[in-house]
Amino acid sequence: MYFFRIKSVAVMASFRIPESHTFQQTLPLPPVTTLTGIMGAALGINFEEAMKFRENKNIRFGVTGRHDGEVKDLWKYRKIKSSEVITDVLLKEYLTHFSMSFYISAESEDVIKHLRRSFVCPCYALTAGSSDNLLKIKEVSKIHKAEEVPVSDFCFTILDGDYSGSYAPPKNLSDLPVTETIRAPQVYLLPTAFKFKGEERRVVSRSHFTFVGSPITLEKPIPAIRMEQESVELL
Repeated sequence: MYFFRIKSVAVMASFRIPESHTFQQTLPLPPVTTLTGIMGAALGINFEEAMKFRENKNIRFGVTGRHDGEVKDLWKYRKIKSSEVITDVLLKEYLTHFSMSFYISAESEDVIKHLRRSFVCPCYALTAGSSDNLLKIKEVSKIHKAEEVPVSDFCFTILDGDYSGSYAPPKNLSDLPVTETIRAPQVYLLPTAFKFKGEERRVVSRSHFTFVGSPITLEKPIPAIRMEQESVELL
């Protein structure tokens, strides 16, 4: 298996839960579908093509990331419905000073070389969720060849599945910085595949994903890759 890592930053980021409307809650990290869209922008293809490319080339993603703060943006707007003007509000959540390490893996060396070239010189501007939240690439690593190994300790990443009842928190919370916010893992049921019809898309499959903030230790190790001080499961 081959993989490389992209280090990136954004002043603001927002990864909306797909079904949210007037209250647009943000996920702590971009889910698989958002990572697929980022890859598609780098390649210069649309979202439907990026989803097919990921499936056909057996592309897998891993991600770690942090942010320094969170804000809420309240909008008041008017909309016309059947010739009637209705006033409504929209509340959006944002992450501030967001940093992310984004891993891409594939079995084919040629495919991973092609993807790496695309991130060295992206076809389109990359964004951290919303179209006005630009994502800046700081570093694209060289290509590594590695195999997954059993790992139990994770933090600031996404795991495939629901691990809400099968982990242990740090033994000594006092070892963490005083400014560190302690959060239990959050589990979300998120779309993983769509059926496309022109500009319209419908969800055809969903899976549970565990968003890990504070360090945890799983009861049973899972396959993951390690690079420097980071451990990520490939999704």
